[in-house]
Amino acid sequence: MADIIPFRLKLTGDTADQHQFQGYDGYMALAGFAWTLALVTNYAETGKIRQRGEFLGRNAVRARAPAAGSMIADFAVWLEQNPAQVLGLTGVAASAFLYDLVSRVVARNLGEDTPSQTTQLNQLLERRAGDVEALVAKVEPAVRQTHAVIGNGATKMQILGGHNIINTYDERTRDYVKLNVEDDHEIEKDFSISAFNVNSGYGSVFDNNLGRTIPISMSREVLRKVSNVFTWGIDQYANKAGGRVLMKYTRILAMDGTPKRYIVQSAKRAPRRE
Repeated sequence: MADIIPFRLKLTGDTADQHQFQGYDGYMALAGFAWTLALVTNYAETGKIRQRGEFLGRNAVRARAPAAGSMIADFAVWLEQNPAQVLGLTGVAASAFLYDLVSRVVARNLGEDTPSQTTQLNQLLERRAGDVEALVAKVEPAVRQTHAVIGNGATKMQILGGHNIINTYDERTRDYVKLNVEDDHEIEKDFSISAFNVNSGYGSVFDNNLGRTIPISMSREVLRKVSNVFTWGIDQYANKAGGRVLMKYTRILAMDGTPKRYIVQSAKRAPRRE
């Protein structure tokens, strides 16, 4: 029997306060959020990241017609599989884990590094952090699309999982996700590798200067050359062995110059620090 897990979008400000939004941008935003849920749900139910063709997650997400009050759109995820069993985690209510995973994926796309609310997501990050970073990257276009209504019928969108606010989209987050400034200046620096997916090249590094993790990605050509270096790096991180990776990279910046992503150009094991 499926677990039915509710989500809600509440739009306020501008014409949303009159229970209206601009038709095209409004429905594009709702479709973007439905796609966010579909991609995350598919990973929770199958352990695989999909974004094309028919897959389990896109059939699991259902929606009701928007309702007044300001503008409310209700969604439900019909979860057929237990994520804990699929992903090899200890037992947890499916709803709590899915809310936590959606929150993590959304927050990472907004440049936020929010703490996990469930021990199961912590387990997942310990074992498959590279998968989660790859999922974050695949969801980015959907998060950007969901912001289409901000400034086009609403000034704020609250995302609710059950009775709790997962995140809020507004003009600040819209500007963050919409604008990517490419900084092609090549930088060389060593990092500890906190996550890495050997199939996609997505992952994250801990930047000591910023005091937080930064997503990384790389071309297929670069991945073929350096995947063994990053595999070694994530093993060093997991075992607290202290080994670091020396990266040459360019950057994708937000409008205010904050780094959003590092694009790896080459990498090798960093010399041990004395």
